[in-house]
Amino acid sequence: MPPRKRPPQPANASDTPPEVNTRISPPSRPGAAAAAAPGPAPSVSILPANILASFPPPEREIYKLVFSGGNKGMTQTDIRNKMGMTTSTLTKHMRTLVNTKGVLKVVTNVHKRGDKIYMDARVDPSPEIAGGTWYHDGQLDSEAVANVRRRCLDQVERLEVATADAILSGISRDHPSVGYSIEQIRDILRTMALDGVLEEVRSTGVGEFSDLRAGRVCYRRGGPLQGGMMEGIPCGVCPRIDECSPEGVISPSTCVYYRKWLQMDF
Repeated sequence: MPPRKRPPQPANASDTPPEVNTRISPPSRPGAAAAAAPGPAPSVSILPANILASFPPPEREIYKLVFSGGNKGMTQTDIRNKMGMTTSTLTKHMRTLVNTKGVLKVVTNVHKRGDKIYMDARVDPSPEIAGGTWYHDGQLDSEAVANVRRRCLDQVERLEVATADAILSGISRDHPSVGYSIEQIRDILRTMALDGVLEEVRSTGVGEFSDLRAGRVCYRRGGPLQGGMMEGIPCGVCPRIDECSPEGVISPSTCVYYRKWLQMDF
């Protein structure tokens, strides 16, 4: 019986698969999905060299600079300072990159409405710019916020004193389709406390807190406002109000609680 022949090896066979270069086409429209991690999103690469080579040198450098800003982007002032261009020249290039080529987009900073942020059109802005879950296209979703506030209040009234985890657990049980995260619930509870609807307290482990470990942050129903309008805003109960001034280290423009109270005016 003749010996069995081995099958022929394919030509140019290699132990390692050939490297595949994936090309990324320029986005056809602003707002394409991308990760929201700081810096350039992992799933988004800078435009391929052959596409960048087709840009005039100033636009190529502007795009690279803005891309380096990732999901926090850059203001036109920052771009102008880094590029050393006049405002009129930069504006012309930015219009081309945004409107004609569509590789950049403009995002409004919800905390500073006057700031227009430029970033790669495929990258979603970071929550600190876009406003997080409760904002859509830079506008507060008042209906969604009103719904979650009502649900949080229902849980607090049922439990009398409750932690954020217990409130979320109750909401998830009663409304299984909503899918809130604990961070979302904590954010809403803080604003409700600022509004005086709820009171944020720490458990003592005794009395009404007997079911809660001492030191845990929890919430109970807020009482009626006292002392007029000033009690309804954070300034009315701020222990450092005497140190607050428009140009000081502590000021309304830098106060996290005051800014949230203004933005979460339901």
